[in-house]
Amino acid sequence: MIQHFSGVLTEADHKGHVPITFDVPQGTARIAVRFDATPQRSAGQMFDNMISLSLFAPDGARGQRHNNPVWDFWVEGDHASPGYLPGPITPGQWTVFMDVFRLLGPDPVQWSLDIACDPVAPERPAAPQPGQTASRGPGWYRGDLHAHTIHSDGSWDIPDLVGWARGHALDFMTISDHNTPSSHAGAMALADDALLVMGGIELTTHYGHALSLGRRDWQEWRSGPVSGKTMPMIARDVMASGALFVIAHPMAPGDDAGCTGCRWDYTYMRPGPAGIVEIWNGGVWSDYNEAGLALYRSWLAAGHRLVATAGTDIHGPFDANLPVGFNNVQADDLTEAAVLAAVRAGRNYLSSGPRLVLTGAGDVPMGGTVAAGAAISAEWDVQDTPLTLGFHGAAGLLASHDPPPNTSGRTALAAAPAGFVMAELRDGNGVLHAVTNPIFVS
Repeated sequence: MIQHFSGVLTEADHKGHVPITFDVPQGTARIAVRFDATPQRSAGQMFDNMISLSLFAPDGARGQRHNNPVWDFWVEGDHASPGYLPGPITPGQWTVFMDVFRLLGPDPVQWSLDIACDPVAPERPAAPQPGQTASRGPGWYRGDLHAHTIHSDGSWDIPDLVGWARGHALDFMTISDHNTPSSHAGAMALADDALLVMGGIELTTHYGHALSLGRRDWQEWRSGPVSGKTMPMIARDVMASGALFVIAHPMAPGDDAGCTGCRWDYTYMRPGPAGIVEIWNGGVWSDYNEAGLALYRSWLAAGHRLVATAGTDIHGPFDANLPVGFNNVQADDLTEAAVLAAVRAGRNYLSSGPRLVLTGAGDVPMGGTVAAGAAISAEWDVQDTPLTLGFHGAAGLLASHDPPPNTSGRTALAAAPAGFVMAELRDGNGVLHAVTNPIFVS
């Protein structure tokens, strides 16, 4: 049985969610969806229109393949196309949402949707089983908290991403495709004693992106009338489940640069209930990361107690020689729970190579609190590039030190002012090579 739908989208549907409901009869084993929309770009516009398709069964969400040129998809009891979730094909009313991330006039968009409900599904291999990562105990672990595959808008499949993580000798990696957990099963199957694979989703909305780290189920990402939820409500839902909510790349290029929704434009949530901010995004240090670091420090100076993270946001292969920023986490063990607990506590420095650890008087770790006037020390280990170590607080640069190349050591800020203290390492061009999480000063 094939059901056909068609219609027109206009500028009024920009950043909206347009539902198409259809009936699934008893005995259906496979749903196949074919979609088309034209034109791809309106006359005179710089950017293509962008529509993603979400699928909902009567009993819940079945995924989305965000910003991918392949619109057609299928779902079955045990398997589904990338981006979508397998599960029982429950008879009843299902819905496809056209999530209109960008529709730039003046040209209207003609769309068509064909849905086939088939009583037989092809035989396919059994689903992969999760791999296991042996306990290593307390230590420093290095890894990534933000990455994508073909299950959303990445250009590579799961084994390629996992191979990249192994090639960088990471201890842990997080798979965080846009608005879907469909890549988790395949990624978890590749975990072993050398690499912990953690679950996550990038909640990719029309006005900002956020990471939800530590969950493997679909999560409501649509703020506004379609869900009845505001972004603070979504953030609190994530945190109430025990997962981490991270404002992603808050100062990234936004709609005006063709990255729709990439900049954090929730003016009523800057930072709101969020406790974690991704200040190092995209692998290499960039101008928008610099702006994100400045924003983060302004929030700290305003009294917010926030943790900083890094995420490569990798979507496919890039130059292996680039100085990529990773998280260096002091965790009680190499487990998802222990790594995320350490990130939540702020026991994390971000670095493209050098070691940089901040410690307060009495061995207070990053993320902890010392009294005003206490000494705060930075332990560093630099390579062949000359770097300058700076202590920063609410008033800006507090003190600096120039470690000789190829050395390690420790230097102290004798009396910490009230607010917070962070340490960073920069080269002569001002490029950041490492930055710590803050120690808070009461």
